[in-house]
This record gives sequence, structure tokens and C-alpha cells, in this order.
Amino acid sequence: MTGVPYDREAVQKSLREKISRAAAKAIAEDDVWSKHNIQSIPAERVVRHRYNPETRQFAKDETIVKIEKKPFTHGAMRHCFRMKKLATPPQSSSNHRFHSYGWSRASNYVAKCYMKRGHIDTSPEGIDAVLTDITLQYEAMHWAEKFNKTDAPKKIDFIRAYAMEFVDRPGKPMFAVERFIAGSDSYGNGFLKHNTNSGFVDLEEHRKTPQIFSAYSFYASEGKRLVA
Repeated sequence: MTGVPYDREAVQKSLREKISRAAAKAIAEDDVWSKHNIQSIPAERVVRHRYNPETRQFAKDETIVKIEKKPFTHGAMRHCFRMKKLATPPQSSSNHRFHSYGWSRASNYVAKCYMKRGHIDTSPEGIDAVLTDITLQYEAMHWAEKFNKTDAPKKIDFIRAYAMEFVDRPGKPMFAVERFIAGSDSYGNGFLKHNTNSGFVDLEEHRKTPQIFSAYSFYASEGKRLVA
């Protein structure tokens, strides 16, 4: 039996379009974070670190963001902050008027940082941990592409992530940043953990694709990787 040839570009385009539509829908609708009044927060200059999996190097560019001072949630090791970033920053992010540019319609992001003794970890180890997280996100995308080539009925994709260095803050703290996607999926779920690298496996939704993908990454990498 001959399967349908895998078209990497077509699959990637379809997945990107779905994410783009979800993001566009969120922007077109009322901002789910409007009550937090993030647009009134002073803007900050940051350096964005974008990982290139082909060269295995980080490229840098400068942009501006607005981020809350207090986290809205946290895990065992990281704190999470609401953040907004303009799609296209002003020509000069050092322009003193950049705090007033169309922030009410700016895209929503979640920024995560490692904590150490109650403060953001700005040590070399803490910064390296953030860059490692970004690298692993792109490696997970690599295994998702290989999984999609198997003609699995459900495809896997990962939201792009970046590292953002707050260069005007003491210690130049580094945050891992990714788009915030509001709403629910076709099953009525919002954000849902299907499994974790600590051994948790969801037993309520019984979704097969996430578990199969995790197993695939382990066996396809000959036990060197497991994406959860």
C-alpha cells in the first residue's frame, strides 16, 4: 500500500496558517488581557535572540516590549509574566516616544524567567538555561517534522520561542518568550498538559497523538531524546 507522499512545505504552511488564524482571531476580538492595562506600562528595550537550527547559532535583533512587573503564575523553577510586543517596532527603539506606539493592539506573549533565591537569575548559568530552553524548543520542532513525515493522521507543531535580553536592567536578565494563544481547541480545552518530562501522563483526555509522538521521539533518536 502506497501512502500519500509527505510534502513538508505544505504541512508546515498548513500548521502556520492555523496558528496565524488563531492569533489573528485573538487580535480581532477583544484583548483577553485588556483588563491588565499592560499598554500603560513603560516600554523597555530588549535584544531578541533567535536560534537558527541549521547553523546552530543565535542571531540578534533589537525590539521593544511592555511587560508586567509581577508574575501572573509560576512553576517550581520559573516565573511567568504577561508581555506585549509590537509586530514592527519603530525605526529606532531608542526613540523616547516608543512607549506610545499602538500598544493596545500589540500581540500578547508569555515571558518566563528562572528564579534564584527569590530574584530573577541573572547568573551565567541562569542565562545559559534560558538559551538551552530555546534550543530544545527548536529541537522539538525538528522531531515534530520527522514525525509528520510518517503520515500520522494528526500533525505536531511547536510555537516559535525566543530569548529576550532586557539590556537596560541590572544584570541584563534573560527571558524565554512565546506567543500567548487564547481560546480553546476543537475538544473544548484550553492549555492542557498531555505529559511531562517528570513522568506525568494525562489519563482523562486520552489523546493518542501526544503520547505516540513522545514515544516516537525516543525510539527514532535511539533513546537520546524524548520530547514531552
